Amino acid sequence: MIVKPGIEEASDPSMYRPISLLNTEGKILEKLLIKRIMHHFYKTDALNKNQFRFTHQKSTVDAVMEVRQFIEPPLERGVMTIKASLDIQGAFGSALWQTILKGLREAECPRNLYYLTQDYLKERKSTTTINNMSMKKKITKGCPQGSCCGSGLWNIQLDPFLKLPYTKPTIC
Repeated sequence: MIVKPGIEEASDPSMYRPISLLNTEGKILEKLLIKRIMHHFYKTDALNKNQFRFTHQKSTVDAVMEVRQFIEPPLERGVMTIKASLDIQGAFGSALWQTILKGLREAECPRNLYYLTQDYLKERKSTTTINNMSMKKKITKGCPQGSCCGSGLWNIQLDPFLKLPYTKPTIC
């Protein structure tokens, strides 16, 4: 655990960022796994076109331009327009594994990748050691921040939200 940048008061446990250590073989496996999963999602057009974050050849500039193209015509006609944004605190730490696996099933991800992801998420534990005292905790959700798979799995979890049907003209 390391203190988050810019934090002076370190007595609150939420002020710490966990460090996830993984051996080289595990990192290679993670990288191969997420590359194959995302290849499937791109090949089958399973990822919503409005998915910009952590997406190949898209950036926040693309997202801003998309919003601008969507919002300018109604504004020019004098139509009231509302923009809302969402910042999810502890997003990677709260990623729901069942939702990720459901997203893989719904995208008809190849079984070998589905089962490997299921095993990747299974039986995880966190060990914290302070002053020669160790504490272990079973992990049942989340993606380690900075992991190779974290951003891709987060997009898979978020994608159904972008596909919700809206009654009024809406862009997600």
